[in-house]
Amino acid sequence: MHWENTMKRSTKGALAIGTAAVLLMGGAGTLAYWSDTIDVPGGDITSGELKLENATCASGWEYAEGTASAGAAVDLVVPGDVIAKECTFDVVATGTNLNADLVVPATATFTDATSPLTATVSATYVDSLGDPLPAAITEDDDGTVTATIEVEFPYGTAEDATTPVNINDSQGLTKTLNAITVSVEQNDPNP
Repeated sequence: MHWENTMKRSTKGALAIGTAAVLLMGGAGTLAYWSDTIDVPGGDITSGELKLENATCASGWEYAEGTASAGAAVDLVVPGDVIAKECTFDVVATGTNLNADLVVPATATFTDATSPLTATVSATYVDSLGDPLPAAITEDDDGTVTATIEVEFPYGTAEDATTPVNINDSQGLTKTLNAITVSVEQNDPNP
């Protein structure tokens, strides 16, 4: 019995010492190892640029290449006609990993006092040497660009689902082709 009491007291004492050690460590903070820090110096970082400047466009619209009246000034359009205008502008594209697209909206609107008419828009781009630009431009493409913007006067059905106007109602009208915006948009350099 004496041995059992001694063992119980020893066990209780060991538990009490262990508990006290844990409480002391927890109360004094966490156990820390050696450590050190340094400051990495900052410095000037210069960013590149992406913008369009000095735009000039032909004064009027012409029938697009590949059409029966290619190059002639637009007179009286009919459904299916494709008209074109050339614009020249400078692309400022600087940046080591710059990658961007020249874009136009997919559609443009002809408006008048009655109702709008929606047309399809597309564009092609060439550099100052007349060479086609790649799908995505980089700083290697910095310089003068000529864009050929094409607009297709729409065909339609009696009530075109995409154009809330009876296509026959577009006969004999003067409609204003709203401005078409050419933009340059950076792509994610780390997709």
